[in-house]
Amino acid sequence: MFSKLAWDADVFREIQIDYPDEPEPLAFAAINVCISAWSLRNWTESVFAKQQRAAGRDYDNKAFRDTILAAIPEQAACDSIANTAKHATLGEGAWPGGRVDLEWQEGDEDAPPGYVLLHRTRNCELGFAVNRFASLCDHWWAFLRQLGMTVGHERLPDWQQRKLNRIFGRHSSNDTVEPDQKM
Repeated sequence: MFSKLAWDADVFREIQIDYPDEPEPLAFAAINVCISAWSLRNWTESVFAKQQRAAGRDYDNKAFRDTILAAIPEQAACDSIANTAKHATLGEGAWPGGRVDLEWQEGDEDAPPGYVLLHRTRNCELGFAVNRFASLCDHWWAFLRQLGMTVGHERLPDWQQRKLNRIFGRHSSNDTVEPDQKM
């Protein structure tokens, strides 16, 4: 499920770059990221609950969700957006007063003009979705590591390692970088 979340966040970033003047693909990709994060939360809760019960320990779902929200601040927005997409009604949950806006921004020397997806909190704190989704993946990975659910896995999913290898001319994750080929 983490690999799916990372995939959707990567697709969102690519759409932001490649199709800056098309609002629908950006909005649809953002919904996919949120649904993946929501699904990862559900998967993690289920696995953790089974582990706790198998070890003879009590499991408190609300306390565990609070732990997730503390470790992954972006999750509350994702839960609200995914819940709204699923049920067709606004479900603010742990993101009261939160809002998503798709806005056109004029370009400058750092970025071309295009649509950007913004997350706003009740306090009017603003965040670019592309940055928040990158942080979402980082926070999820750290949380999964803390739970011991990443043993033997790399931070970058296999598909992402292959993609980077193609971009930088390496063709196998077994390739080694010689000293004169450092990236």
